[in-house]
Amino acid sequence: MVSEIVDIIVKVFEGIKKENSLKDVEKLLLKRDNYHKNLVSAAYSWIYDKSVRDNLRIDDNNMAADSGFRILSSEEKFLLGDEVEKYLMCLYNIGLLKNNDIEKIIEQVQLFPENTQDVDNIKLLILSLFFDTDNISTPGSRYILYSSDTVN
Repeated sequence: MVSEIVDIIVKVFEGIKKENSLKDVEKLLLKRDNYHKNLVSAAYSWIYDKSVRDNLRIDDNNMAADSGFRILSSEEKFLLGDEVEKYLMCLYNIGLLKNNDIEKIIEQVQLFPENTQDVDNIKLLILSLFFDTDNISTPGSRYILYSSDTVN
């Protein structure tokens, strides 16, 4: 389930990044991938909330926008493994993850037991970035699916 939610977030983000409207992205995902409308809408809401939180964090720290380019060191590549490295860099390159997101993920992966760094575990960490409730959240943020919402 976690893997499916992260996949939807990635697909919604990619669709919007290609300057498609949310309705167009939603129609495509509902038709092609058979995702539920509520889940697609929630994914868009989570992307929007994370974007607003990231921008507020930058404003609060009086920092410039995340303009640097992130390259993994050889130690980080070894820690993550090839599959996870490629997955994270793909999400970084499309703009879904920022430098500080990569840093948080690497910090958490260092706490993993050996040989448990796979894409499914990383997707759980990525999902946790979207629900970072310790920081500022915007009014109307949607962190949960309601009992009336259906996933399948």
